[in-house]
Amino acid sequence: MQALYKSWFVDYEPYNGTKPANWKKTDIYSISNIIYGAPFASKLFNTEGLGKPIIRIRDLKEQAFVTYTTEEHPKGHLIQPGDIVVGMDGEFRPYLWGNEEAWLNQRVCIFENKRPNGKAFLLCTIKPLLNHIEQTQVATTVIHIGKKDYDAFEIFLPDEDSLNRFDEITTPMVEQIVNYRLENKRLSNLRDILLSKLMSGEINVSDLDF
Repeated sequence: MQALYKSWFVDYEPYNGTKPANWKKTDIYSISNIIYGAPFASKLFNTEGLGKPIIRIRDLKEQAFVTYTTEEHPKGHLIQPGDIVVGMDGEFRPYLWGNEEAWLNQRVCIFENKRPNGKAFLLCTIKPLLNHIEQTQVATTVIHIGKKDYDAFEIFLPDEDSLNRFDEITTPMVEQIVNYRLENKRLSNLRDILLSKLMSGEINVSDLDF
């Protein structure tokens, strides 16, 4: 998916190595809405599984449910499988969400694609933009990204035919990635449940013939 994006929209290989003249310079909001996490109260966080899971920056890499909250924030937004999620402190990496729904905490945001099948194009487009901000920021402690940085994101938007052809190839790839990740999470949860029952003696396998 990334290789195809680079070939078409960075190296312009299908266009004789030259960016087509009809590609328009525009901002990131032409292809994406940006949804920001809500400031959930940390005093209501728990690790006992009470309420719904809430995703913080530290949870993005493993996409695991570690923290839960019983709070129903009026500005809360639930991350859905397949969403493009980005942490806004420390490192700015776009993650294709491959777990069940969870609350979006503050300093975490979602890039929501406006084009129905344009998720792969959006993901590949914002990755170098985010990386550029990460590489150029200088801070004594933790680097940050925010709306002002997103407002400055500029892209060259390809023609509709090129985008549609790219979508046709890459949409099944995105769906497969998300489905595999969801299945892996379900199998991991099942393994943990069975292992716990085995360790406690609730399940007896002594009579099984291996």
